[in-house]
Amino acid sequence: MATTGTDLPTRFASPGRDSMDAVLELALELRDEPLARWFDSMPMPMAVINRHRQILFSNDAFCAICLRADCNDVLGLRPGEALDCIHSHAMKAGCGCSDYCSACGAAIAIIKSLEGEPDCRECRMIRLDHGTAVPLDLQIFTRPVEHRGISLSALYALDVSHEKRLAYLNRTFHHGLINGVGGINAMTDILEVEQDNQPVLQLLSDAAKRVFRDILYHRDLEAAEKGRLAVNMRTVDTADFLGSLVVEECRLRNTQPSCVEVESSCGELWSDPRILRHVLGNMIQNALEAREETNGQITFSCAHLDDGRTAVSLRNPGVMPPDIQKQMFKRYVSTKSRDRGLGAYAMKLFTERSLGGEVNFTSKDGETVFVITLPAPPQRGPDDRQDQ
Repeated sequence: MATTGTDLPTRFASPGRDSMDAVLELALELRDEPLARWFDSMPMPMAVINRHRQILFSNDAFCAICLRADCNDVLGLRPGEALDCIHSHAMKAGCGCSDYCSACGAAIAIIKSLEGEPDCRECRMIRLDHGTAVPLDLQIFTRPVEHRGISLSALYALDVSHEKRLAYLNRTFHHGLINGVGGINAMTDILEVEQDNQPVLQLLSDAAKRVFRDILYHRDLEAAEKGRLAVNMRTVDTADFLGSLVVEECRLRNTQPSCVEVESSCGELWSDPRILRHVLGNMIQNALEAREETNGQITFSCAHLDDGRTAVSLRNPGVMPPDIQKQMFKRYVSTKSRDRGLGAYAMKLFTERSLGGEVNFTSKDGETVFVITLPAPPQRGPDDRQDQ
């Protein structure tokens, strides 16, 4: 059976592919199998993969999750290509061959199955849906199968996005609310005994703000995912904004604000303050958590670019594990626990979908740097008034 593309560079799986003639020949045989119509009746997406990870057969549910009207449209493609994974074309060899693919649960499970070992893994994917990057969380099951002595893999994909979201809410959102409300309750008990207790009043105020902030954050996150988040862009005084953010976040974590240095020379930027608070709040929360292990200095900085845009960056000591870097900005990817990890995903979602900006990061040479680039303010005519 002729194989092409074996000389293409790859960072993970083998790059070769069977010719489309060979794929279609075997695909027709599988489609004529008596059990094929039974697979079409299954609600779970299912596909049969050849030795080069190309799709030979898929049921209607798999075509639906691939946003394809005809199952023939995915024949010869690899799963990431059929699902429009943003990393499927990072290398000329295609799906499974980039550095990112070495951390992909689907790619690993397929390879294990083709080696004769059943596998089950989570696949956190970012895909393109009509040009928009959207997350897709799948539980991938693979089983080795044979057809006429040819080793193949049966792949089953279960969409677990809602299950993962529920687990996250139970672990993070509800946990945070319980802690915040519990703190308020404890401090009100103290106030009943000790009147005129200013420090306790400050702690009570902080706890109330934290609960209110968490509620707004998760409400806005849900609205942003559904494309319904209202945005109110206006000028923001950068020094005041970053300074108050640092003080608030450090106080909530019982940390001295002096551990965060603010370098702001850009005066003002153009953004929605509430949504920008969500983005930068996640940035500094992650940095403060990382600092618990490194105990280094965190630096917030802001600068205007030549094209009028504004770049806000945060540097903190420490380097993220390579596997986490490869899955950055995917939902539920975290160094802390399996049911955390919406922070970086939310940063990208809010910045790119709501604020019209970009998010990038580097993690090397002993430090991690996140940079958000915000759009330039609109050009104003002489009769226009500044938004207040």
